[in-house]
Amino acid sequence: MTEATLTADISAIKSQLETEIVKYQSEIYLRQAKIYALDVFGNSDTVQNWLIEKNPALDGVIPSELDSAAGLERVIDLVNAIRHGVYM
Repeated sequence: MTEATLTADISAIKSQLETEIVKYQSEIYLRQAKIYALDVFGNSDTVQNWLIEKNPALDGVIPSELDSAAGLERVIDLVNAIRHGVYM
């Protein structure tokens, strides 16, 4: 195996691992959002529906598509606003 082949293999493996890490991070963020919203909405079916519908308070974005730390923060901020009656 040449050095170039080894370098290419390492690069491909690194890319695959990074993709998997992003996938798992997204799943973690979504689970955190679900747990937080469940505390406010009280019903898992309601939470599931809320997470998959476009939300005007999120500029028409579907909450479950905000699968990053910043996205989770936006979802939690919105859930807090709902909790306190600031946004319905």
